[in-house]
Amino acid sequence: MNDPKPNLAPRIPSMKSQEKRIDKLKQVLERLSRGEIVQNRQLKTVLGAEGYARYCYDYREQTQLRDVLANKPKVITEYERRLKAATFAYSKADSKSIKRQHKSASKMFNYTDTLFERLAEYLSEKIAGDLDLEAWFDRTVETTPENSFGLSPDSFPQVITSRSLNNAGGGHLVNKRTIREVKIDAVKAILEELTALEQETVVDTTDQMARFKRLRTLSSD
Repeated sequence: MNDPKPNLAPRIPSMKSQEKRIDKLKQVLERLSRGEIVQNRQLKTVLGAEGYARYCYDYREQTQLRDVLANKPKVITEYERRLKAATFAYSKADSKSIKRQHKSASKMFNYTDTLFERLAEYLSEKIAGDLDLEAWFDRTVETTPENSFGLSPDSFPQVITSRSLNNAGGGHLVNKRTIREVKIDAVKAILEELTALEQETVVDTTDQMARFKRLRTLSSD
């Protein structure tokens, strides 16, 4: 009785389960992109243990960031108060100038110049150079002679929580995301990983089949 030939065929990973998971992830991504609610238990199922753990970490980071934004340092609050007062005075001076009340406007502009000069001093002495405090502003706090502050509201950085039209974002807001965005990013990350793994598997399977054919030829000799 002849001994059966050994089964030299490589174990090819099942692609169907992986394809199903990718399809489910795409469906969840579409729902999130449409603004639909995806519960955490559903998210946990499609993301898997590792992917869901990363999502929870990002979620906690966003919660902590919101806590930071809700507790503004006193130095920043004082800067806001001074900027608001200077801006209000500047608007009144500008209004008088438009109404051709030149003498009154000139006095008011002199007053606003003083307010902005003091504001620049406060910014330079209390905030500039402190990275934690600078993160509260929509732009870099520059105090060099080449980048000195002007004497108008537009030339001063805005606090990132300000509703001013001059607020350019930046600072802490660069890292701020909605919970929906955190979920979308988590799904996208797993999709990218699976897609890359799928491509690697195809290449690896081709190599395995080539080796199998060579081994089968040797075995039949």
